Amino acid sequence: MAKCEVCGNNYDKAFEVVMQDQSHTFDSFECAIQALAPTCSHCGCRIIGHGVEANGTMFCCAHCAEHEGVSELKDRASAVSSTGTGYGNRQTGLQPDERDLPAEGRTDI
Repeated sequence: MAKCEVCGNNYDKAFEVVMQDQSHTFDSFECAIQALAPTCSHCGCRIIGHGVEANGTMFCCAHCAEHEGVSELKDRASAVSSTGTGYGNRQTGLQPDERDLPAEGRTDI
């Protein structure tokens, strides 16, 4: 059994994470997140998704970044479909693979 480096639990299903050439042992994703995930520079929460970054500073979302004076970050892109279905990209004219469409718009099923 391996011992979790965060909580000290000896667990037969512990796992190892290698980050920046350093090995870490955890008994749960919760402990791995607590030890390795970056924190938001505004609210202090652990960033377990992509988060957003400005000038080397990490934020959990664009809302928190804006509170710290960073206004150019966005949580999502706004793309309007040229097909009217909510899919596709107006700027490039590219359409999604049919597998990405709802069943009623597909011809392969």
